[in-house]
Amino acid sequence: MTLATQQKWDVYIDRDVEQGLSDNDRQGQIEMLRQHIETWRETEWPLIKQQLASEYNWHIRENVEPYWTSPGRCILWQHHIVAVRKQGQGKNAPVKLEQVDHGYQPTSNGMPANNPSQLAAYFEKGFRLRPPENGVDVDVFRNAVPDDILQADLELEQEAAPIEYICTNHVDTFGFSSWKSYLKHCLHHSEQPTIELPNEVIERSKKTKYFCVIHNTGFHGDRLANQHITHKHRSGVWALTLEQMLTNKN
Repeated sequence: MTLATQQKWDVYIDRDVEQGLSDNDRQGQIEMLRQHIETWRETEWPLIKQQLASEYNWHIRENVEPYWTSPGRCILWQHHIVAVRKQGQGKNAPVKLEQVDHGYQPTSNGMPANNPSQLAAYFEKGFRLRPPENGVDVDVFRNAVPDDILQADLELEQEAAPIEYICTNHVDTFGFSSWKSYLKHCLHHSEQPTIELPNEVIERSKKTKYFCVIHNTGFHGDRLANQHITHKHRSGVWALTLEQMLTNKN
């Protein structure tokens, strides 16, 4: 791991703080901003990483995160190659455009990064969370094999396993050897799971206000939960409603 990936997340924290404050006010504002970012990092950032992996197949390596400037905004890095006009050798030599590689440069301001779809779009365009050094660091990567193929392989391995879950919502009775295969059945038939949740799923759902059992993802606020539903619908995938995902219905 290089120095660039070892640097703390708050290296650029004061770049976007309002100018013209006295030293005391400035320091107090930076400290308050740092506390807000810390809270956001502990609650929202783990869920965004989880959704990036499960919904977009982008996986962020352990202990790597952006340089945050405020909750949900961060400095990203992009490879800069600039075309420069160069005069050819000789009196009448034509001017040529030469590509000059300036390496990875930080964005001038914090960019919105408060949901997985934004980060996935950045990664598609070549942005990075941290600047790679000597071409050896890869902070985000995609699986070589699509998730659905990995899931199919897993189910083939479990074909001979004993039946653990039974669905009686249809004319025929369906049996499943794993919770994942049962959820795939629910997704295919666009139905909410009616079987008692496994203990580990129950415990995980208690940590967030909303929890999508189908996609095994939790959300602390209405906005992220609604974004999850919207993204699934736009992708042609069925999703639970906001009310169905609410963990405390009392």
